[in-house]
Amino acid sequence: MNTTHTPAEWAARNAEMLKDAWAEGDHLRTINADLVAALDDLEMLASNALGIGDGRPLTFGLSDRPLGKSIIAARAALARARGTA
Repeated sequence: MNTTHTPAEWAARNAEMLKDAWAEGDHLRTINADLVAALDDLEMLASNALGIGDGRPLTFGLSDRPLGKSIIAARAALARARGTA
């Protein structure tokens, strides 16, 4: 059988590498949480501006407008981020 991955030693060489990896992971989780919160705020503001707040569906014709498309995309991204998609 042919190997399709990069053959290498995959264990961390020392505790410092693990510490750095955890710090980077924490940093990325913080950035992700901030981005989700910002997108949530933007979705709420845009939805309220169009009179469709509280997660209500877009009224006829709004889903074809740029802001309506952005709201649909934001709601889908938020659902994926929350694990509800």
